[in-house]
Amino acid sequence: MKRIVLAIILFSSPALAQVQAPGTQEFTLNQPTQDLSLEGREFETIYRTDYVPDTCYRSEVQGTRPECRTEYDRQCHTEFQQQCGYRNYPVCQTVPRNVCRTQQVCRTVNDRVCNSHGCTNVPRRECRMENRCTTQMDQVCHTQQRWECQTFPQTICQNVPRQVCVNVPNVVQVPYSCQKPVQVAIGQNLKLRTVVKITVRFVNFTETGATGDRLNAKLEGDQIRFSGNSTRFLYQIVDQSRSERMLSGTEKIIEADFSIRATPLKTLSDFESILIDEGKLGFDRLSFRMSSFPSAPFKGNLNLVQNRALGRDLVIVDRDFESRALTGQGNVQTLMLSPLGASLLRDKTHRVKISLMLDGEALRKGAINAEILNQLRNKPVELGFEANPN
Repeated sequence: MKRIVLAIILFSSPALAQVQAPGTQEFTLNQPTQDLSLEGREFETIYRTDYVPDTCYRSEVQGTRPECRTEYDRQCHTEFQQQCGYRNYPVCQTVPRNVCRTQQVCRTVNDRVCNSHGCTNVPRRECRMENRCTTQMDQVCHTQQRWECQTFPQTICQNVPRQVCVNVPNVVQVPYSCQKPVQVAIGQNLKLRTVVKITVRFVNFTETGATGDRLNAKLEGDQIRFSGNSTRFLYQIVDQSRSERMLSGTEKIIEADFSIRATPLKTLSDFESILIDEGKLGFDRLSFRMSSFPSAPFKGNLNLVQNRALGRDLVIVDRDFESRALTGQGNVQTLMLSPLGASLLRDKTHRVKISLMLDGEALRKGAINAEILNQLRNKPVELGFEANPN
């Protein structure tokens, strides 16, 4: 009984249940560069095997028991069915038909010719057209229906169930006293100690100054995680590097550099107040004026349609582009059309629509407190006009 209690105490002990003790350090971006130190320890639990009383079971055969199942026999018999219906039979008869035709009939006649020497008969051929008729027999048929019945044999089969029972051994579980091995935790050994040296670089400290927000660096396994809940700045890891080496079989050191950029939320919110106007369309480019060029990453979409007098309008460009596709001089930005798949435009009227909006994917990449982006409406800034290339 004492061993059982000891096992329960050891398994429920928080110290023994701990597998890893990740290190956490809070810091603020109040200087361009600062160093952090984290430490993590991973333990393995040591066990011993104890035997405690238990109840075991063995299988024994005690007599027999009936086991039944249903089987099916296939039985068939022949039935005769009568099928009746009308059938068509041909009925024919011979009908006389009078056939007449006109033909030439000739005969020889003698003319009596007399002169001083006497009289004599002179033959002469005489022809005329006569109508002659003959009787011709034709066979005329038609269909006549008769009601007939026929008897056909049909085989009818069905499955007839029958019960089949056999006696099988009756197996029961019989309890008996035995001892059961249990693993009892008796302590812990240090498996691995990880020491992390971190250098944090605040890349735009000169622009922003000390932000005063508290961030956390945490060691999870051998991974370094950053977190924060600032509502004034978006913090992003823009670059990182790390190296690690084993000092011994149970000690590892990691050295890591992280570059963090802080973007004020106001800078992101002010994006939708940017104005774009004075759009001009060239044969190979599009230019427009921006009231200010945003420092936050953004992307755009260009929809360029050529008006046609006959037929459907022709879509020249309907594609997204990144902010680096814009080249500017002052507040005027130029977008070349050839990288977007458009060749030289024709001298026709075109409808132009350009939309700019914050690049959410770029903002979330490496973000420490990405939830701050939920406060942004990210409403696109748009410009639309019609123009002929010039």
